[in-house]
Amino acid sequence: MIRRIAAAPAVAGFLLALCAGPALAQQAVDASGPIDLNRVDPNENLVEELVVNARLPGPAWWKVSDDDTTVYVLGVPSLTPSGLSYDDTVIKRRLEGAERLIMGQEADVNIVRLVALAMGGRDYFLSEAPMRETLPPALRARLEARLAAIKRPTDNFDKVKPAFAGFLVAKAPGGNLSISKSVTEQIREKAKALPQGARPRIQNLPGYSLVGSIKALGSLPQPLQELCLEAGLREAESGQGGIKQIAERWAAGDVRAVVSADRGFQRCLDATPSIARELREGRDDAVKAVEVALKKPGKAVAVIELRSLLARDGVLDQLRAKGFKVTTPDE
Repeated sequence: MIRRIAAAPAVAGFLLALCAGPALAQQAVDASGPIDLNRVDPNENLVEELVVNARLPGPAWWKVSDDDTTVYVLGVPSLTPSGLSYDDTVIKRRLEGAERLIMGQEADVNIVRLVALAMGGRDYFLSEAPMRETLPPALRARLEARLAAIKRPTDNFDKVKPAFAGFLVAKAPGGNLSISKSVTEQIREKAKALPQGARPRIQNLPGYSLVGSIKALGSLPQPLQELCLEAGLREAESGQGGIKQIAERWAAGDVRAVVSADRGFQRCLDATPSIARELREGRDDAVKAVEVALKKPGKAVAVIELRSLLARDGVLDQLRAKGFKVTTPDE
């Protein structure tokens, strides 16, 4: 009982912080050997001809169009630091007079269920043996070096599984948990602030279950547990500057720099099995919503997570395959 209570605050922080970004995944893997991220991670492979830097001020936009309708598509990062500023001139102009604003898949957050999971989910979060004893020597040494760097005892995360330790070490002091209101929420507010006649109808696409995603993360096989810890260590080592620089490049429309940057702990989420169907459903929902918007003459706006937008079999790839014209940010 004491062990469960001691771990609950850290677990609760893990659950709530995950609300800032999407949990993404693809294809189950087993514990038999190394993980092939080209197979596991749905966002590992991008469509290179769609990865193009912007010409207009501010973040990059893609366009999907037919003869009489254009849907302007903004790719957004899953995580941004506090204090991020960007030129929103194009955003405001495209929102004004748009028929609808399509908001891509986001977390379905139930605080009561999250707290209940944090307090009672011992099997999901806690390690049966001291966590460091389950690690390969090199990964254990790297974790201990990071804990020493942030002045934490070497057994600080021994009670939790490696995947959760990866998150916690990434978000510990010296990591990068300084998160502002999400870009998607800012865009919703900009749309709601427009005059009644120029305000788009906001269409929020179905979300995914955050509680279900966390349970899946807790049941990962050991190779993925270790991948998640290593991903968290990479993020911690990059520091706040890494996240900040990536966000600033996104704000400047430098798409190539954003997608080539290391994804840190997000790589763990992208590689988590059994959540794959929710990512696929989110992509399919976005594709269908854009198709519907294209049936009404005029313009619409869609806001979709950047790598999901640009991935092979991602949103733009599917729409292009359906015969719609996809215009890149440099045109």
